[in-house]
Order: sequence, then structure tokens, then C-alpha cells
Amino acid sequence: MNESTTWRALTTGSTDEVVLAIDFDATGRPEARFADLAPHLGPDSTVWETVPLGMDALAGPSGEGYVKRWADEVRASGRTVTAVMGFCAGGALAPALAAQVGQWQPEPPLILFDPETVTPLTMYWQFAKIIEVATSSLTPAELDEAREAGRQAQRDLGDLEPLADRLSEIFGQVGAVAFPRLGLDATSAAEVVTLFRSFISYLCAAGQFDPLPAWSRATVLTSASPTSGLNGYRTINPQAPTNLAGDEITFSVGHAGMLADATVAATTRELLARTRVLGGARS
Repeated sequence: MNESTTWRALTTGSTDEVVLAIDFDATGRPEARFADLAPHLGPDSTVWETVPLGMDALAGPSGEGYVKRWADEVRASGRTVTAVMGFCAGGALAPALAAQVGQWQPEPPLILFDPETVTPLTMYWQFAKIIEVATSSLTPAELDEAREAGRQAQRDLGDLEPLADRLSEIFGQVGAVAFPRLGLDATSAAEVVTLFRSFISYLCAAGQFDPLPAWSRATVLTSASPTSGLNGYRTINPQAPTNLAGDEITFSVGHAGMLADATVAATTRELLARTRVLGGARS
């Protein structure tokens, strides 16, 4: 995996099989990560996780092109994909990746953790959360001003791509005030802004897919957080069918701690063992 630009190995098993995990992992994020989950999935599990793409590597506005970068490297590896996992917005991208993998092998099953669709409101909410964490040196008034600028952008711009551009612009402007107070030099500040733009591009890619048909065939692990995953989707869409997932398993843990929870890990390990048995039966 040293030569990969889009995947990193979280664990290495003894076979040529691999489980793919889609998430946007970055230093400082408050949520648990697949790196917390992967070591508990059994000694035979090789788990690869997506690497955040730099601005020079982004596939542009095409969600399919974004996912194709991941799929091409997996195909070139010669590995057999036994499952595709996705966390949060990664749950909107996982079905697209599984479909591309299905072009050269049986389409792998989906295991999704609080999957979410991406809308302008979702993008603003992520912006507001990151602003609060990444710009902790702002005064309350400055923070309120940044949030309101983001809210206004979300009200004015209904499409994800122009909204992403505007939120990135606001983030850069706010960072120009906040980052020097945090002691960041110009190079480090630019890296933070680039990481934010990479994350927003990731959300844009996820927002170009309608994952609901695939979710109805997937196994979904749902946290206790009322605004996350399928819980949040049902709140925003009260007319949505109750059976959004092919199989839904609920847990008492909150969204942020989901990937570090022992019960979630045990359930995921069992699900992966089942996919291996089914895969062996197909072959």
C-alpha cells in the first residue's frame, strides 16, 4: 500500500481479500475513526481506508470520477473486495464504489455506519462545526459572524458546488483572522484551508448520488444520536419509509463514539465473517 495515493492500510490480514472503508479522516476530528474499529475486526481482516485527496488530485465536479480514483487503485491491486463500509457521508459514496467494484467481481455488500445524504443544509452544518473547532481563537462575536455568513450562503445558494466555493472562501477569510492568533505560520494555515476545501469537495461528491436504493439493500448500523444517520434522515423526512435499510441494527452509543464502541466492533466483525462465508459459497 505504500504506492497508493487514495488508500491507506489500517490492518493487514493473511489473504488477498480486503474490506474498503470510506470516510474523511483528518487530524483533530472529534469523531472516532475506522482506525479505532479496524484492529477489532479479526486477524484475517485487511482494511483499507480512503485518504483525503489534495486539491491537485481532486476529480472536479464529477462524483463518479471522484469514486473512480478509488476503484482504479483497488482493481490494480488484484485484491478481492469482500465488503464496502462507509461512515456518515461516506455512506452516500459507498454504494457508488461498490457498484464500480462490481464491474470486475461480484458486487460487495455494504455495511454503513450512520449513513447520511449530503444537502446544502448538511454542508452548512459541517462548515459550522469545523469553524468552531478550527478557529478556536475567534471571539464569540466573530464566531457568530462566521456562522451567519455560512447560513446566508446556504440560503442564497441551493446547489452544492457554488455553496462549497462560497463556504471555502468564508473559511479562508475567517482563518486569516484566527490562524495567526493560534500561532500558525502561512504554510500551516494554507494547509488547513486546503484540507477544508478537500473535505468540502468530498461532500460535493457524496451529494451527487442518491444512495437510498442501495441503502435499502445494505446493513446499516445506527447510533443513538437523534440528528445523525437514519435517525436524522427520518426527522427531516417524516414521510420516509420505515424500512430505509435492508437490515438496521441500533446501538446505544452516540454518533461520535460509534467506530470506537466494542459492541459495534463485535457486530461488524460478525457481519464481515458472514460476508466471507457467503463469498465462499458464491465462488
